[in-house]
Amino acid sequence: MKSKTISAEKGNRLQSNDDIFQNIQKYNPTLKNILKVEQLFIKHKEFDSKVQIAKKLDVAMRPPVLNVILKYLERSNKILIDSDGSLVWIYASPKAKSSWEKAARL
Repeated sequence: MKSKTISAEKGNRLQSNDDIFQNIQKYNPTLKNILKVEQLFIKHKEFDSKVQIAKKLDVAMRPPVLNVILKYLERSNKILIDSDGSLVWIYASPKAKSSWEKAARL
């Protein structure tokens, strides 16, 4: 019974990972673009919205490409995306992530 549960969980993870892989193949963000977004987060730490990030970038980047990059950064625990659309740089800190989730909303 355990093996079925584990394989079902792996199947769900693979399906959600396949979605990001399909988007990567479709929009193909370059390493240069990913590093530009990371550097922007390192410099400014937080943004109110994706629009604010796009305005601060020194290059024009299509919104789907930016979305793929942001999903990648979120899955690699480098940023947090709040329910109101704000984005915060945490750089792979599980402690910061758990603190953010436990924090009281203002």
